[in-house]
Amino acid sequence: MSSQTQRSGAIRTGLLALLLIPLIVAIWTVLYLWVERSSRDLIYRKNASVQGIERLDAWAPLMLYPAKWSWLKAEAYRKLGDRPRVSRLVDEMAAKGPSDIKASSPLWLLESAAGRPGKVKDNLGPLLVVYKSDGGEVLASLVQGFLNQGDHPSASQALRLWNELYEQDPKAAFWQGVYSTVTYDLDSALQSFQKAIELDPQDPRARQELAEVYLEKANFEDARGQFEWLMKNQPTPEVITGYARALLNLGLTDEAALQLKKLDDVSKLPSPELALVCETNLEADQAQQASEQASILLKRWPNALPYLQLKARSLAKLGETSESEKFFAQAAESQNKRPQVDQMIERMATDSANQELRRDMGELMMSYLDPAGGVGYIQIASRTNPFDIKTQELLVSYYEKEGDLQVAQNHRRMIRQIEQAVLNSREMSDQAQTDSPQP
Repeated sequence: MSSQTQRSGAIRTGLLALLLIPLIVAIWTVLYLWVERSSRDLIYRKNASVQGIERLDAWAPLMLYPAKWSWLKAEAYRKLGDRPRVSRLVDEMAAKGPSDIKASSPLWLLESAAGRPGKVKDNLGPLLVVYKSDGGEVLASLVQGFLNQGDHPSASQALRLWNELYEQDPKAAFWQGVYSTVTYDLDSALQSFQKAIELDPQDPRARQELAEVYLEKANFEDARGQFEWLMKNQPTPEVITGYARALLNLGLTDEAALQLKKLDDVSKLPSPELALVCETNLEADQAQQASEQASILLKRWPNALPYLQLKARSLAKLGETSESEKFFAQAAESQNKRPQVDQMIERMATDSANQELRRDMGELMMSYLDPAGGVGYIQIASRTNPFDIKTQELLVSYYEKEGDLQVAQNHRRMIRQIEQAVLNSREMSDQAQTDSPQP
């Protein structure tokens, strides 16, 4: 009797084990799909790449380190602009993972967005197949690359293709708004950003761009409304300074100063935003803080006219008249560069293809009149002629002074590539001369 009981118990245990195995497999499959889909949603639709990476890393050991997730992580780092990590993951995938096009796609899209869209353009069809329903990522990098190159017709063509392939895509509407902003069609930009918000009301980028267009059109009350939404949902330093700018233009100086106090460390802000903080403190009679912030600006740009004027005005309010006059005198010397810049602008009207002239004018502006405006001209020259070392060196200098070391490193890498290409060209030329028969 006991042996029969044992045998039936063993049978039940075996059956239970057989039932548990598919149950465990089913649970594992459901978890795998949930992690992948939720991480993809964080990366592509919620603009939360950091959380996506954290989720993939946390679940990878339990899912036996799936190789497919390496590509998703590379995509997340691409959206964060972390080129070293993207390159490392791409190299790993190329060695043991998916097809060459899929393995290389995160790096190609990153390079395209930085202004080198050649690889994406040449492999557009296969890349759209790789990304499937997220093909907007491919087209966004292509549009951004063409805009960075200054190739507006190609950007417009890519946008038309995007709208044909993916109807009612909020990202397409967003980039249409960016394109209209770049071409200074502000009315069309407003319509595009408003459409992007209608399609995706939770997109903070579209709201921030819309607020900036409102500011440009001096529609400060509407800009304020958009910034208030952003302050509740994504209060980044750029949003805080933009909100303060809207309040300042509405004459609400005390409220603007109150908002700027929310910034943890203004010393790390880009110069235009830090100058706004300084100006707001001056308007609010906080001259000592304004003076300290003007000193930070002058440490970056010691000859920049607007920052010299801010420092002089701050010292004047503090009653330090003699020091204030010194800075006003230095500001006058920088002001004397303006006629030279105006002459260069007139020359560019008839010689728009002269990128060296554009670069030199940008350097003069960057050093003496308007650092942010000057670097804009240098960037245009760089996109038209990316192999000019002096242009790349000026961009390195600008981004290092602004504290954006990652972008500065990217331009240093470009300089090394140019120097290596020149060296290789010389070696090939010398070798050809050596190999050629002598008469």
